[in-house]
Amino acid sequence: MTILLVSGPGISLKEPFNSGIEAFMVSFANQLIKAGHVVDVIAAEADANSRFTLINPFTESTSDSPNAVDCTKEERQFAALQIDRYDLIHYNMFYPHLLKAGQDFDKLSFITLHSPADETRVSTYKQLSSDGKLKFVAISKRIKFQWDEALDQDIPLINNGINMDIWPAKTSGKREYLLWSARINQKKNVADAIKLAKHMQLPLKIAGRIVDQSYFDDQVKPHLNGQIEYVGHLTQSELSKLSQQAAAYLATATWQEPFGLAALEMLASGIPVVGYSTAVPPDWSDESVLITDSLQWQDLVKLVEESYSISADTCRKFASSMSIQQMTASYLKLYREVLSQEISGEQRTLTAAQSKPQTL
Repeated sequence: MTILLVSGPGISLKEPFNSGIEAFMVSFANQLIKAGHVVDVIAAEADANSRFTLINPFTESTSDSPNAVDCTKEERQFAALQIDRYDLIHYNMFYPHLLKAGQDFDKLSFITLHSPADETRVSTYKQLSSDGKLKFVAISKRIKFQWDEALDQDIPLINNGINMDIWPAKTSGKREYLLWSARINQKKNVADAIKLAKHMQLPLKIAGRIVDQSYFDDQVKPHLNGQIEYVGHLTQSELSKLSQQAAAYLATATWQEPFGLAALEMLASGIPVVGYSTAVPPDWSDESVLITDSLQWQDLVKLVEESYSISADTCRKFASSMSIQQMTASYLKLYREVLSQEISGEQRTLTAAQSKPQTL
């Protein structure tokens, strides 16, 4: 198959990734190519070692909140793409004006639902999916439940997957510090990880992109010292190295994470996850994932202590159940099924038209 993966204007697929969606797209595109398919990806930039072909139809960089003029220009540039060569289009980010332009392609399209069912997305997807050409995919049971109800559909579920080769298991038995890695803002809640580490008198390494500078200045910076360290926004390779001597990964997000890709990456590295049930999908039922329904950091103390008995092999075994190979195989199966249904439908329509009696 020849597949077009779409992110959006100004999106960088270079490391360090801005979010889990960018990491998802790069791993997915490379694995599709490894499986024998041709993949083009729409984005502003990508690393030189990426296997896919980068396409950037947007002649000017845009802001995070493009105005109506910018959206019209981007819509026109996207609509000018030569789409005939692709078997399907797969969207991964929420750009309503691009989805609208894509409707004119009359091409089977998929969109992976990486985000919760908020009012704006629900309204947009209801409008754009009325012709049946846009197919949805959920990344976790939590997201599927929300979107099934919002769109009144039984949406296919394909768990996110990771490349286990990027996250080699711990080779050292050292457990020198706690580790926290995510975007730094209020809903990701690194503040609770800091409180926990200080209470337990354990070192804490904090990694991630600062997306809320005021939050960082108020909740993180005053606590930085020899024990609590901010190590910056890291590449996957750098984070993997950092994980080698970590004792546990703290998942302290207080919003309902759609998936929890960072937690899965740490499990693949052999590190148990300790945190709130909001921070990982509720169906992650495994001894390597120690979570509480409480949103009180004090209730994590006992779980951190329990995590010391969890082996790296146990963590990695659970992570391997959601590999990039399994995820890609599931998407390819879905692609083929839907394409086959579409071809069958067109053949039935053609047969019905041919069987109609001719009027003189």
